[in-house]
Amino acid sequence: MFKSSLRRDVVLVVLVKVAILMIIKNVWFDAPSIPENGSVRVADHLLDSRGSNPEGGPR
Repeated sequence: MFKSSLRRDVVLVVLVKVAILMIIKNVWFDAPSIPENGSVRVADHLLDSRGSNPEGGPR
């Protein structure tokens, strides 16, 4: 009897947690946030020459 009750409680807790996670996902992560000119900024960063690196290059 104890094992059946424990199993039921664990399944109930897991289902509640999954439901809460799905609600959080739908509220906060409903659409991707793409910055303005995001691909251009990434391309500039990747194709930038190493001489203009403000940190002085790789360590």
